[in-house]
Amino acid sequence: MDIFKSCVDRQKRIDKVVNILGNDDITAKNLLIKDRIINPAHYVVMLGETSSGKSAIINSIFDKKILIESVKPTTGAVTEVVIDNEVEEVLIAIKKDSSIEVLDKDNFEAFTAKPSEDLHRLKYVGVCKEAKYNGMRLFDTPGYGSLISEHEEVLKEFIPESDFIVYVVSYRVGLGDDDFQFLKYVGEIINDKVEVILAINMCPNDVQKDNKRIREIQKSVNECIHRDVKTFFIESSSEKNPETSELWDYIYQRVNDSKKKEELSQTLKNYQNYVLGECDIKINSKIANIQCEKEDVEKRISIIKEFLDKEENILGTIDEEFARIKVKAIKLIDKSDIKVKELIEEYIYDESKWSKKEETCALMQHYYVPKLTNKETENLLNYIEDEIISLDRMIDNMLNSEITKLENSVKINVPSYTKVMEGIIEKHIGDAIKQAMGEMFRKTVKKRPGKVKKYNIYSRNLKKLTNAFEKSSIGEINNNLNNLLKTVKATSLKGITEYLNVFTDSIFFLHDSLTWQKTISDISMEAIDNWANDLDKAIRKYLDELKETNKEEITSLFEELNEEFSSNEKELENISSEELVRLKKEIEFLIHKCLLITL
Repeated sequence: MDIFKSCVDRQKRIDKVVNILGNDDITAKNLLIKDRIINPAHYVVMLGETSSGKSAIINSIFDKKILIESVKPTTGAVTEVVIDNEVEEVLIAIKKDSSIEVLDKDNFEAFTAKPSEDLHRLKYVGVCKEAKYNGMRLFDTPGYGSLISEHEEVLKEFIPESDFIVYVVSYRVGLGDDDFQFLKYVGEIINDKVEVILAINMCPNDVQKDNKRIREIQKSVNECIHRDVKTFFIESSSEKNPETSELWDYIYQRVNDSKKKEELSQTLKNYQNYVLGECDIKINSKIANIQCEKEDVEKRISIIKEFLDKEENILGTIDEEFARIKVKAIKLIDKSDIKVKELIEEYIYDESKWSKKEETCALMQHYYVPKLTNKETENLLNYIEDEIISLDRMIDNMLNSEITKLENSVKINVPSYTKVMEGIIEKHIGDAIKQAMGEMFRKTVKKRPGKVKKYNIYSRNLKKLTNAFEKSSIGEINNNLNNLLKTVKATSLKGITEYLNVFTDSIFFLHDSLTWQKTISDISMEAIDNWANDLDKAIRKYLDELKETNKEEITSLFEELNEEFSSNEKELENISSEELVRLKKEIEFLIHKCLLITL
C-alpha cells in the first residue's frame, strides 16, 4: 500500500535508533508497532449464531476448507485468519501467556473443536483464491448460542476492536431470541466508526430484497443496533461452497477506502511517535546523568524521594473513593430492584383489569420491565459517571500540586534533568493519546518484556491503540470510564432480555383465569432479581478494573520518574556523548518531518 510507504521507511530509521539504545522495554514496544506497520490491515469480525455459516463464508474464499464448519460451542476460542499470498500455510496456537505453538492440521482442528484451557486464540496464515484480498485479517468467533459465559467474555474483547462486523443469519432459521439480545448488546458496545454488514446465509435461489423473511430480518437487525446495515444474500447448501464474491468484494473495497487508509496511516505514525518519545526520554536521561556529575547527586535523589513519598497517599485516595462509589452503587441497585418490582406489581394488576393475559404478558416482556430496568440502569450509570469524573479531578489536583513542586525544585537544583522530567510528565499526564498508548503497552508488554517475537505479537492490542487514538482525538475525557458505562449498559440490556425470554416459553401455561396474574408476576420478579444480580456483579467487576487501571497509571508515572532520576551509570554506557546527541537530532528530525508532512 503506497500510502503506508512513508511509515515503513520511517520505521527503518526508528529501528536503528531503538537497536542502538538496546532497551528491552522499548524494543518490545517497537516490535509490536513494527508488526502493525508491516501488516496495516483492518479487522473483520464474523458474528452469528452457532451453525449460521460463519466458517463456511470464510472457507468460500479459499481453495479448501481451512476451518471446521458447524462446530458445537464448547469454550470461547477465536480463530484469526490472515490472508498472505507470499507465505506457505501456517497454523498457530497463541497461548494466554503470549507463547506460540506451530500446529499441524489435525491438532489445529482438534483445538478448534475443543480448545485447551491455556489457549487464547488460533491463527491461520495462508493464500486465498483472490490475490487482491491479500493482507485482510478475519476473525471467526464462537457461535454464541445461549451466550455461554466463556463465549461472552471472548466476544466482549473482540467486538469493540472491530473495523467491520459481518453478522451472519441463517435464512432458514431467521432471528431467534438469542440474536435479539446479542444484537442489542453489539449495538451498545461498538462505536460509530464500526461498519456492520448483514449476511443472510442459506437463502433460496434467486431470493429478492422484497422477500418477506428478508425484510423482517433486515428490519430487526437495524432496530437492534440503531443503524441501517448493508445486506448480502448468500445462496448455499450443504453440497457446495457458498457464492460469496459480492460480499468479500464489498469488504475489500471498504477496507481499501482512501479515507480509512489515511486514518490508519496517521494512527501508525502516532505509534511511532510514542516510541520515539520513549527513546528521547532515555537519551535525555543519560545526557543529564553525564552532566549531573558536576552537580549534587544526593540532592537529585532527595528531590525525587520527596515526590515519591506522595504516591502512597494518592493510591490510598483512589482505593477509598472507589470503595465508597462501589458501596453506594450497590445500594442503588438494591433500591432499584425493590422499586421496579413494586411498580411492575402495580402494572400487572392494573393492566389485567382490561387486558387479556397474552397482552399483559407481552407488555411485561417487551415494554414495562425493559423500560423500568433501563431507566434505573441509566440513573445508576449517571451516578457512577459523575463520581468518577469528580474523583479524576481530585486526583489531577493532587498530582498537579506535587508535580508543580517537583518542577520548581528540579529547575532550581538539577536543571539538567528538566527535559527528562517534562518528557515523562507529558507522556503520563499531558497527552491523552500518549496516556492511552501507555496503558495498552503496559497491558501487552509487561507479561514478557524483552521476549516479544514475531508470532508472540498481540496485534489485536494495537487495534485497541487505534481505538484509543480515535477516541482521544475527538475529545472524549475518559475512555476507560466510557467503556465501563457502555459495557455495564450492554450487560444490563442483555441480561433483562435473556431473563424475560421465559415469557415466550411460559405463555401456553397461563391458562388459569384466576392465577395467571401471579404467574406473570413471579416470572417478572425473578427476571428483575436476576437483572439486579447481574448488574451488581458487573459494577463490582468493572469498577475494580477501572480502579486498577487508574492505579497502574499513577504507579507507572512514579516508577518512571524514580528510574530516570536514580543514578544508573551502566545504562547506555557504551554510547558516547556525541552519539547521544546525534540520536537526539535523528529523533527530532523524524518527529518534526512527520508533522510537516501531516500539515
